[in-house]
Amino acid sequence: MRSSDDFSCERRTARIRLAAVLTLALFGVVFSKLVRIQLIEHGHYAGLADAQHTHRETLEPRRGRILDRNGFLLAGNTPVVTFEVYWPNVPEGSECEIDSLCMRLRDSGGDAQVPDRTGINQILSRNVPYEQALPFISAGLPAGVNLRMVELRTYPLGDLTSMILGRAGQGCLEGLEAEFDQLLSGTEGVRYVERSAYPGMSVTDSRADNILPVDGSDLMLTIDARFQCIVQRELQAAVELSGGSWGAALVVDPSNGDILAMGSWPVRAPDGSIASNNCVASIHEPGSTFKLVTLAACLEEGLVSASDSFDCSRGTIPVADRTISDCHVFGVLSVEGIIAHSSNVGTIRLAQLLSDSLLYGYCRAFGFGVRTGLELPGEEGGILRPPSQWSGLSHACLAIGQEVGVTPLQLAMAFSAVANGGILYQPRLIRASCEDGVWRDWASFPSRRVVSEDTAEEVRRILACAVEYGTGMSASVDGVTVAGKTGTAERLSFGPGAYLSAFAGMIPAERPELVAVVVIDRPGFAYRFGSTLAAPVFSGIMSGVFSCEPGLALGSRGSAGSGALAGMDGGSLVTGL
Repeated sequence: MRSSDDFSCERRTARIRLAAVLTLALFGVVFSKLVRIQLIEHGHYAGLADAQHTHRETLEPRRGRILDRNGFLLAGNTPVVTFEVYWPNVPEGSECEIDSLCMRLRDSGGDAQVPDRTGINQILSRNVPYEQALPFISAGLPAGVNLRMVELRTYPLGDLTSMILGRAGQGCLEGLEAEFDQLLSGTEGVRYVERSAYPGMSVTDSRADNILPVDGSDLMLTIDARFQCIVQRELQAAVELSGGSWGAALVVDPSNGDILAMGSWPVRAPDGSIASNNCVASIHEPGSTFKLVTLAACLEEGLVSASDSFDCSRGTIPVADRTISDCHVFGVLSVEGIIAHSSNVGTIRLAQLLSDSLLYGYCRAFGFGVRTGLELPGEEGGILRPPSQWSGLSHACLAIGQEVGVTPLQLAMAFSAVANGGILYQPRLIRASCEDGVWRDWASFPSRRVVSEDTAEEVRRILACAVEYGTGMSASVDGVTVAGKTGTAERLSFGPGAYLSAFAGMIPAERPELVAVVVIDRPGFAYRFGSTLAAPVFSGIMSGVFSCEPGLALGSRGSAGSGALAGMDGGSLVTGL
């Protein structure tokens, strides 16, 4: 018979074995779990671990700058800082430091909010310029205060260029900013950041597929900022003085179709948005400025010479069932006198030498009835009906600038064709773009020859007579010869007494360096004639331009913009693209 000691020994042995089995089982479970984590599902758990301490950040590229032809900044980017507080991280008893920060931000010119402490996260001050925010950042921010830095689009000339550039940012994209958004905006980058256990510490994960952002391309316009300011200032003054509904003015380099200035007034719509650019979006009857087409067609076809005479003695001419008249009775006028005095009767007699199809063909050749192709959204093509849709009045009305709708830009390009010897150019706003540090010049595109050089020269001489002793005398500029044509058009759709005042001209007349067009719609009755409103505005604009570049008045092209590309930061030049 076994003793009690034997039983105790057996029980201890059984317990030890049970403990060993349980230990082995537990070890097996742990080991199998480790095998599963470290070997079988290693990738899965490694990804979870990375996700917990690594996050993906989008790197915004710098939006490309927009410069004028001399390298003056028209649109750029300014770094700004937004301060915000995360209240759970603000130590108890230190809220006064937040109040102090807000007070100092306000004292420095910021718009800091008054902390309300009702939420978890609160923006204290938004879009503080970096230079203004830097002292606060350098001095150290109170606990719980964070900052976010972004770039805002800025326009140094404000509304003086908004009708061209449009706007970008804060949900708005208009004008050139919209047209060339893909080129300006660049490509976003990606960065993976590893968080540290220490607050505020993080490092870029060098093993991740980080991608650097690609900044947007810079654009250089054909616009001259100095000329743009002059044009916009003169145009605004004229529209406000005359009580006009809108105005438009352009300055063009006729040698290549470059737009040097493009003014439009009003700039803002009643709701505060940017108004339509009247240079490309407003269609109007050109009035007597369109007599350029009739004159050029007759001279090019060899139907008349400048000295040929026409009887305009009655001051009226019957057309279909209507009578078209002049403002004055001129008697017998030469072709030169018809244009100089802007005789409707004489111009219609000139047009009677042209067939319907020939007159229409010259209108199309000068670029009317179709868009010019300018790199700006919202351009209208104008109105020019084919002869099959004409009435008995249409031929005569077209000859004097009625029954046709044009934009100020179309008018400027037609006069540019005469100024440069007969070549119609496609207008250009983009002079060059900078990609990968290299400036590439954008090509000019001559569309076609409209008239011969001899015809263009004769038209210029006759237009110079209009300014020398005709209706365009108020467009004269001291010391320089001007060739141009006034235009006064009835705006019948707006009722009696509504007119449009226009002037289109080139300067110097012998060898034009500049072409400018001024159009003001529905001015006060006293300002309705082109000679009393648009022509003096032309004179004012040209005088201002010559004060900036006197060489233009002498027929020697200004050098201010010619070397701008080669002198740009980090830019070499490739031309002819």
